Amino acid sequence: MSWLLSVVLRFASSGLVERTLSYLERRHAEETGREKLRTQVEIEAIRAAVAETKELAAFNTAKLEHAAFWCFAGLFVLPLGAWWAAVIADSIFRFGWGVATVPILEAWGGQMIQWLFYVGGGVAALRTLR
Repeated sequence: MSWLLSVVLRFASSGLVERTLSYLERRHAEETGREKLRTQVEIEAIRAAVAETKELAAFNTAKLEHAAFWCFAGLFVLPLGAWWAAVIADSIFRFGWGVATVPILEAWGGQMIQWLFYVGGGVAALRTLR
């Protein structure tokens, strides 16, 4: 999700959106009937998407700047990392620890790792756009 947000933000800040909107507004002025209504809906949809993307970017920027957010994320990610390290070490070196692989934790852990990297990608994208 964060990579999509960064792509949309980069697209929105490139000036291409404004050129597209001005083209659609010129076309809107020349059209009549259903075509005019369809173009107006397109214009409003683009403006709403740009506004929503900017609002989400501001929200994510504010969220990621707080230490409490990272402490809360650490409450989930650090124990999960320790569990995964124990499972991997036990399976590679055959320590006999008997660390169980729990399928639901594996699925949940995969989602947590994706979330962590997507958030990091979003932070990098936002800093690049600043």
